[in-house]
Amino acid sequence: MDSNTAVRNLGIGLTVIGIIVLVGYAFYNILTIESNMVLKLSLAAIILGILLALLSLIKEKMGTNDAEVQRKY
Repeated sequence: MDSNTAVRNLGIGLTVIGIIVLVGYAFYNILTIESNMVLKLSLAAIILGILLALLSLIKEKMGTNDAEVQRKY
């Protein structure tokens, strides 16, 4: 593995971990504050919907193989 690839993978991993922690903290705060139940449920549904869509896209992208044809000139 190239050192640039390792550093890029480390950066992407740290970014994903940071986003997961931030979303988890926001989700926890939304559910623990004193507010209307409709607000809590709607925000929770939005966050879960976005996460499910992202996970679905990631799974689809990982499952498909690139079928590019390399042209020889």
